[in-house]
Amino acid sequence: MPPIQPTPSTLSMSHPEFPTPPDPFAPAQPAPPPPPRRSRVWRFLIWGVIDLLALALVLAGAFWWWTGSDQSLATSLAQVQRFLPADQTLATRDVKGSLRHGGHIGGLRWTSPGMAVDVEGLDIGWQVRPLFGREVKLGEIHARSVVIEALGPPSDTPTEPLQALLLPVQVDAPFRVDDLRWVGPPPLQATALAGHYRFDGTHHKLSIDGVDIADGHYSATVQLQGAAPMALNATLDGRITTPVPGSNNAPLSVVAQATVEGTLAGADARLQVKAQLQPDPATELAKGQQAMQAQLQAEIAPWAPQPLVQAQAAFSALNLAQLWPQAPVTRLDGTVTAGAPPSAPPSATEASGVWQIEASIRNSLPGPWDTNRLPLDQLAAQALFDGTTWTVPRATLRTGPGEVALQGSWSPAPAPWQANATVRKLSPATLHTQLAPAALSGTAKASQAGDMLAFDVAINSATKASAPPRTLRLDSVVAQGQWGRDILTLKNLRILADQAQVQAQGQVTTTAATATTAASVAAVTGQLSATVPGAQARLDGTMAPTQGAGTLDVTLADAGKAQRWVESLPGLAGSFSGASLQGDASLKGSWQGGWQSVQMRLQDGKTPPASAGTLTVQANLSVPKLNLQLPPADPKQDKTSVQLRGVRAELAGHLAQASLTAKGEALSGTQTIRLQTRLDGGMDNPDQWRATIASLQLQLQDAPQSSPWTLQLDSPTNVTVHNTLSAAGTPDMNVQASASTASLTGPVPGKVQLAWEPLRYSRTGPADAPRHRLQTKGQLQGLPITWAQALANIGDTAASNFGVTGNLVFGGNWDIDVGDSLRVHAQLARTSGDVQVQTGDIPNPTVITSSGASTGPAALTGSPRPVVPVPLGPTTSAGVRQARLTLDATDKTVRAQLIWDSANAGQAQADASTQLTPNGGGWQWAPDAPLSGKVQANLPSIGAWSVLAPPGWRVQGTLNANAQLSGTRDAPRWAGTLAADNLAIRSVVDGVDLQNGRLRASLNGQRIDITDFTLRGGTGSSTRISGFSGNRTSDAPGDGGLLSGRGFATWGAAGAATGSGIRMEFNAEAKALRAMVRSDRQVTLSGTMQARLNDGQFTLRANLKTDRAAIILPDESAPQLGKDVVVRSASHTKPAPAPAAAPTDQPVARVQTPKPPDVAITFNLGNDFAVQGHGVTTRLTGELDIRSTQGLGSPPRVTGEIRTDNGKYRAYGQQLDIETGVVRFNGTLENPSIDVLALRPNISVRAGVQITGTAQSPRVRLYSDPVMPDAEKLSWVVLGHSTANGGAEAALLQQAALSLLGRRGVGPGGVANRLGLDEVGFRAPADGESASGAVLTFGKRFSQRMYVTYESTLTSALGTLFIFYDLTRNLTLRAQTGSRSAVDLIYTVNFD
Repeated sequence: MPPIQPTPSTLSMSHPEFPTPPDPFAPAQPAPPPPPRRSRVWRFLIWGVIDLLALALVLAGAFWWWTGSDQSLATSLAQVQRFLPADQTLATRDVKGSLRHGGHIGGLRWTSPGMAVDVEGLDIGWQVRPLFGREVKLGEIHARSVVIEALGPPSDTPTEPLQALLLPVQVDAPFRVDDLRWVGPPPLQATALAGHYRFDGTHHKLSIDGVDIADGHYSATVQLQGAAPMALNATLDGRITTPVPGSNNAPLSVVAQATVEGTLAGADARLQVKAQLQPDPATELAKGQQAMQAQLQAEIAPWAPQPLVQAQAAFSALNLAQLWPQAPVTRLDGTVTAGAPPSAPPSATEASGVWQIEASIRNSLPGPWDTNRLPLDQLAAQALFDGTTWTVPRATLRTGPGEVALQGSWSPAPAPWQANATVRKLSPATLHTQLAPAALSGTAKASQAGDMLAFDVAINSATKASAPPRTLRLDSVVAQGQWGRDILTLKNLRILADQAQVQAQGQVTTTAATATTAASVAAVTGQLSATVPGAQARLDGTMAPTQGAGTLDVTLADAGKAQRWVESLPGLAGSFSGASLQGDASLKGSWQGGWQSVQMRLQDGKTPPASAGTLTVQANLSVPKLNLQLPPADPKQDKTSVQLRGVRAELAGHLAQASLTAKGEALSGTQTIRLQTRLDGGMDNPDQWRATIASLQLQLQDAPQSSPWTLQLDSPTNVTVHNTLSAAGTPDMNVQASASTASLTGPVPGKVQLAWEPLRYSRTGPADAPRHRLQTKGQLQGLPITWAQALANIGDTAASNFGVTGNLVFGGNWDIDVGDSLRVHAQLARTSGDVQVQTGDIPNPTVITSSGASTGPAALTGSPRPVVPVPLGPTTSAGVRQARLTLDATDKTVRAQLIWDSANAGQAQADASTQLTPNGGGWQWAPDAPLSGKVQANLPSIGAWSVLAPPGWRVQGTLNANAQLSGTRDAPRWAGTLAADNLAIRSVVDGVDLQNGRLRASLNGQRIDITDFTLRGGTGSSTRISGFSGNRTSDAPGDGGLLSGRGFATWGAAGAATGSGIRMEFNAEAKALRAMVRSDRQVTLSGTMQARLNDGQFTLRANLKTDRAAIILPDESAPQLGKDVVVRSASHTKPAPAPAAAPTDQPVARVQTPKPPDVAITFNLGNDFAVQGHGVTTRLTGELDIRSTQGLGSPPRVTGEIRTDNGKYRAYGQQLDIETGVVRFNGTLENPSIDVLALRPNISVRAGVQITGTAQSPRVRLYSDPVMPDAEKLSWVVLGHSTANGGAEAALLQQAALSLLGRRGVGPGGVANRLGLDEVGFRAPADGESASGAVLTFGKRFSQRMYVTYESTLTSALGTLFIFYDLTRNLTLRAQTGSRSAVDLIYTVNFD
C-alpha cells in the first residue's frame, strides 16, 4: 500500500512554539527566515520566573525543615537578643526544641530598666496551621518558677489613660506556673497557678482555675472589652483556712469573694470594687470562736492623680498572716473610711481633691515583732488631703502600757512639712523580745524648710532597773542635726544602753544615687567615742577623697569584763564559741591622706596622682598579758589554756608599700612559742600582692628541756601572690616564694641546715572543683639521730632504755611537683656517725618521780632516797654501713624503700608501692588502691627490742623475717615467715624472768599463724618459808618450767559484722612455770589459758593452779612511798598525749572491743602457797573464780574463799594460833569479807583477837570464852593470866593497848588520824591501883582557843568530857562533865 500523503485537511500545528514537522517525502524548501527578537526575550523571562519559583520553593522547604530541627529555637532566641532595644537584655540557657513544635528552655532572664523576669524550667508548644487563619494557638505553657523583680526607682511620669487594647490576631494560650514570686516590695509568693487566656478579636478573657497564696486557695475570671469604653467585669472566689490562735480545735474556713465592674477607657474611667470575707457556712464554730470577716466597697478612678475616690471597710478577727505570708499574726477589728469629708458634697473629692481617711483599729493579739506578732494594741488616726497638703491632726498608737501620739503635715517639695511624735511610757520589750522592759518617754521632731531637713530626738527611760539576761536595756537616745544638700550634720548624738555609751558629732557628705549607682559616702568629719564595760574606743578625724587625717585609740582594760558584756547582749551568747579571755590590750593608730588613692589602686591598679593624697596608716598593737581558755574538741577533755605575753605589732605605710614588725610569746601548758619577724610588702595592682620576709625567728620550748627549738631564716624570702581571671571566668591564683635558707637548732647538740629553690603554688578551676599544683625542691643537712628522742620529748636517759645511743647524722633532699600529674622524690640517708646497741641483758632502771605538781626533788614525801643511775649494759658499735629511706612517685605510682645495713646490728630492707588517684584537684589513696612490697630482716639479739615493751620491762631476742605484701589498701595480703630465737622477757620489779624462748609464725593473706611459741621460766634464788606453817617442799623444780602456745590472728576492714575487723585465738599451757622469781616473791604455776577475739569481743579463759609459792611480805615498819609518788620509767615529767582521732573516711582494722570483754579465770592456790609477813606465817588454800563482763572500766567480780592452814600470828611478844582464817570474796577484789580468830595457846581460857567485817571496814575486838571484860581479855592475851596489878605488867598492857589502837601497830597516831583527832593517849594506873585504872584519852582542837578531850577508864561505863577555852594568854576556863561536873578558872604563871 502506498504511503498516505498529507492533505490540506490534515491537522497541522502552526504555533511558533510547535512548528510543523518536515515531510520527508516533500521536495526541499528554502530555509525560513529567523524568528523575531521579541519572542526570544519572552522565553527567557518565563524560564527565569520558573527558576525563581523553584528556588523559593526550595528555600521555603529548607526553612520549613530548619524550623523543625532541634537547634532552631535556640538560634531564634539568640537572634532575638540582637534586635532588642539597647536597655533590654535577654539571656537563655539549656534551650532544646524547634520553632515549629516548641521546646524546653532551662532558664530565661529578661531585664529592662524597670523590671527583671527570671523563668526556670519553661516548656512551651504551639501549632503552626492556625497561624494561617490569623490565630495564635499555643499548647500548655508550663514554667517551674517565675520571679519578677522591680528595678530602679518608681517612675514619676503619669500613666496615660488607655483607649483600646486590641490584638491583630486571635490568641488561645493555656498556662501553668508552679511557683510565682514577686520580689516586691511588698513580696508575694503564689504557687500552683493554672489558667487560660483567650482573645477572640473583641474581648480579652482570662480564667484562673486555681492559685494558692498563703493559706488561701483562689480562682478568678476576668473579661475585658478590647475597644472603648473597655468594659471590665472580674470576679474572685477563694477559701482561706486559718487556725485559731491558742486553740487545738479544727481550723476555721473563710470564704472570700470580690467583684470589679466598670470601664477602663479614657480619663473618666471608673471601677466599682466590692469584696467580703465571711465564714464558710459548712464550718461549725466552737464556743468562743470568732471567724474572720471583712467587707469592702470602693470606687476607683484608675487614671486620676488620687485614684481612690471613696472606700469603706469594716473587718473583725482579721488575721493578716492568712492573707499575706510575710505579715504578722493578728486579730484586727475596726473600720477604715476614705473619701470626701462629711461636711463636703460627694463630688468634692473629684472636683477639688479634698479627701480624708479615718481609721479605728483594735488588735486583740498584740506581741513583739520577732514573735511574728504586731506590736500594736490600738490605732486611732485621721488624715486630710486638700489637694496639695496632707495633714494628720491626730494619730494615736497604743502598745502595752505606752503610746505614741503623731501630728504633722506634708506637702510635695519645695513646700515645708513637719512631723511631731510624743512617746509616753513606751516599753521596748513590747516591740522586740531582745529589748529590756522600760518606760521610754520623750519627743521626736522632724521638719523641712526648702531642701533642709532638721530633726531633734530626745527619749529617756524613767526606770533604771537591771535588764533581764540576754536583753538590751535602752536608757537614753538623743539626736540633733539636719540633712540637706547631700550633707548630714550631727550636732549631738548620744546613746546610752546597758552600761554602754556612744557619743558622736560631725558631718557626713554623700553622693546622690543615679540610675546605675547607689548613694555612697563621700567624706566624713567628726568625733566618735564608745565606752563599754572593760573597753573604750575613740575616733577623731577627717576622711575625704583627696585628704584626711585622724587618730584611733582602742583600749581593752579588762578583756574578761568586756567579753561578759558582749555575751550578755541578745543574740551574742555564743559569739566566743566557748572561749574565755582575761587580760588587757591596746591599739593606737593614725592616718593621713584621702581614700581615693586606695580606691584607684583597688579598681585599676594605677598609681594615684599626687593630688589624690596617698592614704598612709600607722598602727601599734600592744598585748602585755592576755589569757585565753579555748574549748576542747572533745567535751570530755579540759580547756586549752593559751597565754599571750609581751605581744607587740607595728604597721606603717600605705597600700603600695607597708612594713609590719611583730614579736611576742605564747604559753600553753609546759610549752612556750616565741615569734619575732619583720615583713615588707604591698600591692602592685589589684591582682598582685608582694611581701618580703626580711627576718623570722620562731622558737618552741618545752619546760623539761633546757634549750628551745629555734627556726631561723638566714636570708630574706620574697613572696608574690598573683590573681588572674581565666578565659572560662574562674579566679586563678599563683604564689611564688624565692629561694632561701634556714637553720634549725634544738635542745640537744646539732644544727640542721635547710635550703630550698624557688617554690611555686597555683590554684586554677572553679571554686567547687579547684585544681592545685605545688612545685618545690630543696635539701637538708646535719639531722642527728638524737633529735628523734628530743622531738618525742622523752628525756636524755631514754636512749639507754631503748638500747640505742650514738652520733648518727642524716641528710636529705626533696623534689616535688604535684598537680594534675605526680612527681615526687624524697630521701633521708645517713651521712656520718654510728650507733651503739646493747648486746646483753639490760638492767631494769628504777626511777622515782612524783605524779603531783612539783618543781624539784622537794616534792617527794618521806625521807630522801637516792635515784639509782641507769646502767647501759654491754654495748657494741653497730657498724652502720647504710641507713636510707626513699620515697618516689611517678604518674600515679608511689614507691617507698627502707634500707638498714650494719655489721653488728643486722640487716633489714623493706620495699612497698601503691597507686594514687586524682580527686577534686588533688590526690587520694583509694581503698582499692593496689599494694605490693616485701620485707626482709635479719636482726641479732640486741636490746632494741625493749622499745616494744612496757616501761620497766625488757625484751631480747633475734628476728628473722621474710614477707611479701600484696592486695589493696582496704584488704592488704601478706605472705612469708617470721622467726625469733633466744627470746627473753624480764622485769626485775615484778620478778618476771622468762627466757630461752622461740617463735615461729607464717603469714598467709590476712592471717598470721603462730605455729610454735615457747618460753622457759627463770631459776631465781631458792627461797623457802620454813616451819610447820611454811612451805611443804624445799624448792621449785630446777628447770624453771615451760610456757608453750600456738594460735592465729586475722584482720580486715572494720564493719558492723566483724567489730574491729580483727579475729584472734591463742592457746597457751604452763607446766610448772616459774612465773615470779624474786627473792621475796616466788610463784610456780601450771594450767591452761585461751584468749580469743571474735566479732568485736575479747574472751579469756584460764584454769591455773599454784604448784608452789613463797611470798614474803615486807615489814610494815619499813619505809613506804607516799600516795602521791608513783614509779615509772621516764625521767622527766611529761603530760600524756591526747589520743589521736581515728580517721573517718575509711574504717581501719584496729584493736578495740565494742563489746565488753568476757573474762573467766579459775585460780587454785594449791597446797603449798606459803605467806610470811606482818607477824603472820601460814599456808593458804582455796580457789577463786574471777569473771568480768562489764568492760575494762569496771572491776572484775571475784567469788570464792581463801583459808589459812596451820597459821601462826606473833603479836605483843606472844604467838597466837590462827584457829579460823577465812577471806570470802563475793564481789570486787578490794573488799572481801573477813572472819579471823587468833587464840593464845596453852592457857586455861580461850582468849585472843577476832577480826570480822570487810577489808575496807574491818571490826577488831578482843575475844574470850567464857565472856569477860575487855581488860581481862587483854590481860589473858598479853600476860596469860587475869588482870595485872601494876608495875611491869601494867606497862606491858599499856604498850598492848597502844598497839591495838594504833594504825597496824605503828603507833597511836594512826587511829587519831583516821578519826580526825589530834590526840589519842594512855595514862597508866596510879600506884596501888589495878590495871583497870588505866585511862584512855581522846582530844580535838576546834579553834586556836578551844580544845576538847574525853577520858575514860578501861572498865568505866561513863567517861569525862573536858572543855578548855583560853580567855587570855594566862587565864583558861576549864569545864568538865560526866562522872563529875565542874567549872574551873586556871591562871598560869611562868617562872624563868
